[in-house]
Amino acid sequence: MGGDQPGLTPQQARAQLAASQRQLTASRRDRTVHATVTAVVGLDCGLLAATQNMAHGATKVVLSFVFFAAWLGAAAWSGRISRTVPRNARRWALCGIGASFALALFAVLPWLNLQAQDSPNTWPMALVAAVVVAVPCLVAAAVIAVGRR
Repeated sequence: MGGDQPGLTPQQARAQLAASQRQLTASRRDRTVHATVTAVVGLDCGLLAATQNMAHGATKVVLSFVFFAAWLGAAAWSGRISRTVPRNARRWALCGIGASFALALFAVLPWLNLQAQDSPNTWPMALVAAVVVAVPCLVAAAVIAVGRR
């Protein structure tokens, strides 16, 4: 500030403090929104990977559409309800989603397909697969939810 400008008046200081507190409240809400969407995508990805080897025929197609609709719904919901993107939320979400997809494509699905050659996959195997795939997104969601206070 220049030497010729006066400082803040008490009313201006109170107004700026109130505005910053409103922004902090919105940021907590937005962290929750982005964390929820990241968790939903991870759970969807895990459940999709698990059910693709358990479901057959039309059920497999219907489940694929249901999971895809859930992804689109979560994305649309977050776009409508969040006002801001919290610091590093996008980076954490992309890392979590990328790690979940990589685990699904390169570890879980090959393992389930290899196991299915000898005997049919069981629901406990599918549950373990879903958890393994969902963990990176759930960790990213937790980091986003906590964020910087």
